[in-house]
Amino acid sequence: MLLPKSNSNDVLGTELFDVLVRAGEEKSLVTLPTRLHIFLVNCLVEHMRDRAIGFHVLALGLLDVSAKHGEQRNLLLKRTGDAALLLAGLFPERALRLQVSSAYFRLMGQAAYASLAARSQMLGRWHRGEFYNEVAEQFRFLEKVLNAVRARPETEWEAYKRFRVRLT
Repeated sequence: MLLPKSNSNDVLGTELFDVLVRAGEEKSLVTLPTRLHIFLVNCLVEHMRDRAIGFHVLALGLLDVSAKHGEQRNLLLKRTGDAALLLAGLFPERALRLQVSSAYFRLMGQAAYASLAARSQMLGRWHRGEFYNEVAEQFRFLEKVLNAVRARPETEWEAYKRFRVRLT
């Protein structure tokens, strides 16, 4: 997987996000395969301080990929997929403000992850390609888990918000 270097706050974030994702799985009645559960937790940890992700223009992210080369291209595809997943799951009201359908985030995310899978397989990274194909195919379930996390009782959601404030 394409993962950033970790820091000491990531351990706290990982524990908190693991609890939130488990709660989302329970509430949504979706049991993610272990590797997708870990992926979702890591996605949340990776972007917990990324305030710009909410303003990431997904279609432009996909278009900008053609101007990038090598690992930069892969990172942009992953960032676009992650942004789409987080927007679809945690901030679906953003679609209303952008005047796009709720499926927009899902389709952009699936396209980004599927493109990342195809590029990985083309470069001989079969396992990475298979993994991102699975992420693209299971995007709806990942989104559903995040939606359920968002809808959890205030105590868990408030704990997450307090954690975010403490890190900034």
